[in-house]
Order: sequence, then structure tokens, then C-alpha cells
Amino acid sequence: MIPLRLRLSGFLSYRDPAEVDFTTFDLACISGHNGAGKSSLLDAITWALFGQARKRDESLVNLQSKAAEVVFTFEYEGNIYRVLRSLPRGKTTSLEFQIQQAAVGDQPPEWRPLTERTSRETQARIEQVLRLDYDTFINAAFFLQGKADQFTQQTPGRRKEILGSILGLEIWETYRQRAAEQRKNVEGDLASIDGRLQEIEAELSEEAERKARLAALETELARLIAVRQTQQAALESLRKAAASQAAAEKARLEEERRGLAEQARAVDGQRAALADLTAQREKAQKTLAAAEEKIARRGEVEAARNAGREQFAHLKAENDLLKTQMDELKERIERLEAAGGAACPLCGQPLSEEHRRTTLEKLNAEGREKGDRFRANKAVLDDLTRQIADYDRQMAAFEAAERERLAASSALAQLSERLESAQKTVEAWEAGGAKRLAEIESLLAGQEYARQEQASADEVRRAEQTLLDLQEQENRLNQEVGAARQKVNVLDDLRARRKRLEAEREELARQIGRYKLLERAFGKDGVPALLIEQALPEIEARANELLDRLSDGSMSVRFVTQAGYKDKKRDDLRETLEIQISDGTGQRDYELFSGGEAFRVNFAIRLALSQVLAARKGARLQTLVIDEGFGSQDVQGRQRLIEAINAVRTDFAKILVITHIDELKDAFPTRIEVEKTDRGSQVRVIG
Repeated sequence: MIPLRLRLSGFLSYRDPAEVDFTTFDLACISGHNGAGKSSLLDAITWALFGQARKRDESLVNLQSKAAEVVFTFEYEGNIYRVLRSLPRGKTTSLEFQIQQAAVGDQPPEWRPLTERTSRETQARIEQVLRLDYDTFINAAFFLQGKADQFTQQTPGRRKEILGSILGLEIWETYRQRAAEQRKNVEGDLASIDGRLQEIEAELSEEAERKARLAALETELARLIAVRQTQQAALESLRKAAASQAAAEKARLEEERRGLAEQARAVDGQRAALADLTAQREKAQKTLAAAEEKIARRGEVEAARNAGREQFAHLKAENDLLKTQMDELKERIERLEAAGGAACPLCGQPLSEEHRRTTLEKLNAEGREKGDRFRANKAVLDDLTRQIADYDRQMAAFEAAERERLAASSALAQLSERLESAQKTVEAWEAGGAKRLAEIESLLAGQEYARQEQASADEVRRAEQTLLDLQEQENRLNQEVGAARQKVNVLDDLRARRKRLEAEREELARQIGRYKLLERAFGKDGVPALLIEQALPEIEARANELLDRLSDGSMSVRFVTQAGYKDKKRDDLRETLEIQISDGTGQRDYELFSGGEAFRVNFAIRLALSQVLAARKGARLQTLVIDEGFGSQDVQGRQRLIEAINAVRTDFAKILVITHIDELKDAFPTRIEVEKTDRGSQVRVIG
């Protein structure tokens, strides 16, 4: 990205319209007193491109203006683009994105809109064109105040974290957390399946007992059928023997009528039971349907719970990052408030009261903004916690659904068999017994029995009663055999379900293994460590190339990623990221070098990081902005730094250096002077 023109008004300290034409120079110094508005020019560029600067809200609007407006024109990959972003006070931000069309004939070039339907989609298109987001852009193209040494000043262990952050490796921790969350979810599913398998095994362990009872009942039923058939045959013999005796016939007919009447009453009872059994079966069907609905609902609740857990993990990670950033801001505020020297402990500039006040205001405002975001996320996290707990309670309630379905299925089968048996009894009575009763009533009314010899009424009555008793026993035993057979038949279904559950359990176990493997791969010693190891040689080579220019070949830097433990008994190595610097006196740690020497090392490493980061994002680093204090450098060091900037001048289309040191202004061919007036900041370019 090569800046061509910047026009701003009502933005931060720029109340009146101001414009900078970048086409007239390739190297320039932005100069002015502290607080004049030098860094606001850089804020205008990042706000136009990404909607972000030191602030993102209405505090960007000048206090005396109704709206902040920035128009930024730049060249990228042979095309000229223009971004127009404005923020009216009390309203939402508007954003336009355009590309310049080639001139046709005498017609001037025109701007063709690239603006999408929404500001969010337009912002995504800008970042797609640049192949950079805000964080990558400021880390690659900007050397911001107080941040040149944020890498070298840290402990060796912390440096790896910062390097991973600069290279955008934090996402791997998010991946690791997601894999861990998925593993826990699958482990929960595995535990649920284990519970169901235990229930099935408990029922299958009763197989021998159930089959033995079924065999015993079937044997008893066969014996009872044989006895009933014998009794039935004997009764028929008695009836035939009594056929020649009228009195016996009358008695027999009356006895048979009484027996049939009792059967009729029994059948009436069966008819009454039919309605009750039907109601019970319908209730069992509803219970089964409800259990199946719970099982179906369990999947929906489980999906909602998993989505909530994933959102919880994302917000939790964001709040952890915000907490770390707020702690760092608090530490910087405390350092600045406690500082009593002549130099700012944060940026190295002269520590005036105005500088202290404005810097504290900026840091406090940034802290409030992060705090607001932290609390908003906390509220959402609390709500998600309640939702996930509610989902867990629902899932616990669903655990009994499988048992309910099995019990309802078994009860339904038994009720169906009892209902079928009762219906057969009623149908058999209507087909035979009812007709026989009507026939006997007719015989008795016509006294036809008087013409026949009657058999012994008492003997026939006892035989009929015995037969009725046997039939009742047979009916009850038939019901018991049906229930026992259902309990045996359900075992085959249980074995099939066990096989499916075991296959599902095996797949879940494989998934858990894969998620554990992903957790190790996404962890700090996995893919991120490999990416850092791959990036360090390139960073080291680029840093040494620049450091050679800054130190006349007397200094070089080396990164050490592994070191031995103090415990000499350990053969393994610990992970670290130490910076070893060599100069004419030998090799020393970074902390042992003077401020000027350390600044040159910072500058070399920081520029190397920028070049590598831009290259990895697929973007070309065409513009370099150095917003750093030169106060830590002596005269010779400053001269070398200027020489280094000139040495890399051919590597960039534009280089902008911000400084408040007067003697450095003349070292650059072009100056962009910023002055604070009663009407706000004003800017002019001096060639």
C-alpha cells in the first residue's frame, strides 16, 4: 500500500480541513511539538482503512466539529483506490470504497464504486484487497511510540508468546480450546453410552432365568391343555350317557345353562376389561411416544448446549486477553504516574506535565473501553453459564428416556397380548357359548328333555365346573406365557442395540483420540512452535542485514530457542527465546547493552518482524512509518539510524519518520510540519 493523498477534517485535533499530498516525496519527516497532532495523521490512515485508531468511538470527532471525515487515496498492485469514512456525531459511521478507472481520451479518470451493501462487507473487501487487517498492518508498517522494544524487553519465555502474537498464532490456542471442548463433549456422550450398555447387560444377564421360566410355563400349559381336553371328553361322555333319561337331561340342561350363564357373566367381565385394557394400551402408547420424543429432543438440546459451550470458550478467551491488556495498561499508568524524571518511562520523550496528562488520558480512555468490553462479555458469559446449566439439567432429565421407552415398549406388548386374549375369549363365547345358551333356554321352555332319559345332574355339573376351572387356569397361564415370551423376545432387540451402541462407542473413542491428538498439535509445543522455528531464521537473517548497516558491521544478533536446565541431571532442553548479541567485545545478552545500542537492535529486529509478517500475509510492505523517539541515540547513533533509513529507502515506496528533535529535521529531504493553532492542528509539506 502506497499513500497518495490524505484529506481530513473534524478528526481528533484537526478541526479545519487539512490535506497531505504524498506523491511529491518518497522519504519525509513529520515534525512538530508534542501534542501538535503528528500521530493523528497516522490515526487518520488506519481509521480510514480499518475503522480503528487509538479510539473507535465518537472521541475521534473534534470537540468543535459535527463530524469526523477522512478521505485516503492510495496505490496498491498497480491500482489506485480511495476510501471515504465519516462519523457524524450521534450517528453511525459511513464507509465508501472506490477504484480509479483509466482515463478514456480527453475524459479525466473516474471513480468506480466498490462499496458493498453494508459497512461490514465493505470493510471485509478493503482487507481482502490489502491482504492485511488492522493488527497486521500496524505491526508490519508502523513503528509505534513505545512499542519498538516490546519484543526485546521481555523475558525469554514471554518473547515466544509475543512473537506468536505478532505472527498471528493466537488462533491455534483457540483451536486447542475448541478441540478440548469437543473432546469433553464426546467423553460425555461416551459416558452416556456406557450407562446404557450397563443397563442392557443387566437385562441380558437374566436371559437364562427368563428362558427357564418360559420353558416351565410352556410345559405347564401343555399339561393343562391335555387335562382340559380329557375333562372335556369325559363331560361329553357323561352327557351322552344321560341322554336317555329325561330327568337327568333336564338337570343336565339346567346345569349346563348355569355353567353357560356363569361363562356369560365371565365374558361380560372380559368385555368390561376390554375398555380398561384398551385405555391402558393407549396410555402405554402415549408414554412410548413421549419417551421417543424426549430422545429426539435430547439431540436438539445437546446441539444447543455444544453451541453455547463454544461461544462461552470464545468469549472466555477474549476476556482473558482483555484482562491481560488491562493489566498492562494499569502497569503503564502506574509507571507514568510514579515517574519523576525528565524522560517519559514509556516513550523516552521529555516528560512535561502536558505530555503526562495527555498520555494518561489516552491510557485511561483505552482502559475504560477495554473494561466496558470485558464487562459486556462477562454479562454474556454469565447468561451462557445459566443457559448451559439449564441444558445440562435437561440432558440429565433425558437420561431416563431410554429406560422409559423400554418399559413402555414392554408394557405395550403385554397389554396388547392380554387385550388380544380377552377379545378371543369374547369372540369364542359369541361364536359358541351364547348360541348354546339360547338353545338350552329353548329346550327347557319346550320341555323336550322329558322325552329323553336324563343322566345324573350332579355328576354333569361337577364335570362342567371342573372344566370351567381348567379353562380359567388355561387362560391365566396363556397370559403368563405371553408375558414371559415377550421378555425373552426383547433380548434379541437388546443384543442388536448393544451391538449398535458398542460400534458407536468405538467410534466415539476414536474421536476422543483424534481430539487429544489435535490438542497436542494445537498446543504451544505443536504447530505454533514449528511455525516460530520456521520464522526465526528468516527474522534473524533480515535483522542482521539491517544491524550490519546500523553498526558498521560490528554487531549481529542470534536467536536461541532451546537451552539446558540448571539441573545438570536433566538431559532434555527447555523452550526459550534468548537474544544473543555479538559486537567487537564478544557475545553479550541484550540487557547488557546501552540504550543507544539496544535501540539499534530493537530497530533491526522490529523491521525484520515487519518484513516477515507482511510477506506471510501475502502483502508487500511498501510503506514504512517510524513513530519512535530518537532520544536514546547519541549523535553518532542518530546519524547511523538515518543512514540505515536511507539504506532501506529503496526497499520502500514511502518512508515517514515522526520526530520532535529539531536537529533531525534537516536530515530528511521533505518535512511535513504539524502545528497546533487556535483552530486546531494544521499541516504543510516543505520540500
